[in-house]
Amino acid sequence: MLTRRSLALLALFGGLAGPAARAQDQPDMPMLREQLMALEKESWQAMKARDRAAIRRLLPEDCLQIYSDGTRYTKSEFLDYMANYRLDDYGIEPTYGLRMISPDAAALIYRVRSRGRARFTLATTDKVLATSVYVRRDGRWWSVLYQETPSHTSNQGEKR
Repeated sequence: MLTRRSLALLALFGGLAGPAARAQDQPDMPMLREQLMALEKESWQAMKARDRAAIRRLLPEDCLQIYSDGTRYTKSEFLDYMANYRLDDYGIEPTYGLRMISPDAAALIYRVRSRGRARFTLATTDKVLATSVYVRRDGRWWSVLYQETPSHTSNQGEKR
């Protein structure tokens, strides 16, 4: 039978264990920030190399990508689009942020400049604010949502 004193001790130790347990759930933010940016750069590099196999490995089946012009792609739609798009160059600004949504979800926010073209169009340079929402599934981080917001006026139709 629990007495008042037992309940008080249980509450005290339970309260002490709570913050410690929550602290264990908190990731090493600088390390996670770099880990997620490495994944992001890997996907940009795969796009530049037109490496569809790498993109297949990097993106989960339920991903959604929304670009600054409003186009939306699922994973299979994006893989189809890659066949008709050439990314010539990209640059990610060195200042980027990470916001934890939960212990298993985070948003990586950064600015990127890219130059490329779809088949039969002139090359364009775009500057956007990109947000990738990552979730951890079975110990692995996946970008489930990529979304761009125009950062500056892009040079539509600019010739290289």
